[in-house]
Amino acid sequence: MAQEPKYPVQTVMKALELLNHLAKNTGNLGAGVSELSDALGIGKSTVHRLLDTLQYYGYIEKSEETNRYRLGWELYKVGLSVPAQNQLFNIDRTHLLELGKKLNETIDYGTIKGKETIIISKMEYTSNGMNNSVSPGEYESIHATALGKVMISEMSEEEIYKLFEDKEELPAYTPHTILTVSELIHEAEKVKKQGYGVNDEEYWIGMYCMAVPVRNYTGKIVAAVSASIPVFRVDDKKKEFVLDELNRTAGQISKELGYLG
Repeated sequence: MAQEPKYPVQTVMKALELLNHLAKNTGNLGAGVSELSDALGIGKSTVHRLLDTLQYYGYIEKSEETNRYRLGWELYKVGLSVPAQNQLFNIDRTHLLELGKKLNETIDYGTIKGKETIIISKMEYTSNGMNNSVSPGEYESIHATALGKVMISEMSEEEIYKLFEDKEELPAYTPHTILTVSELIHEAEKVKKQGYGVNDEEYWIGMYCMAVPVRNYTGKIVAAVSASIPVFRVDDKKKEFVLDELNRTAGQISKELGYLG
């Protein structure tokens, strides 16, 4: 989780809060000056100045019919540059596509951000074949997912507690969810020893998931690959097959990231 800025620029912060409000709370209708003023806790004249500047750069647009503001296409273009500048986003997704076809299961590739995991890419198997459903920005729990457990498996106890702001209790998603950080630390140690993580109906009832680490050139775990399997298809033979294929794919991706192990 990013630290608060040492030297915050209030105008920039308010502009970003305005963009976040338009993104999360207004849908396709946008928002008017009064709504933005109330939401941000600043005067209408300041809101007008922020809107005027952001509109100049194309980050927001104004509807002449409704006088309401919404996000602009220039902001979308900026967002598209994130994957291009992030090495984790630049992997050859053929690896994930081939894994999904071989397993006929849903494949997730993701990393950690703050106290959640973020999905970078999803390959979802359907009766009509593979759908490349890339969903950057989709967040999931750390403590209830195989991918999350892998991502924290080499962290210290202090680092894990810090992730959850030194709180002990964790939210439950199903009757099988790990409920304390202490339990999660024990689970992370187990994942580290065995080299893979498991989510056995801990996030969704009826779904079993396995995940393995992806490492970069330093050997650090920077991402993970997981396969989600309906529990009625899970047996020891299936687990072994899935784990072998996950490790093969994670090895290919790790090699792209410079890992030589």
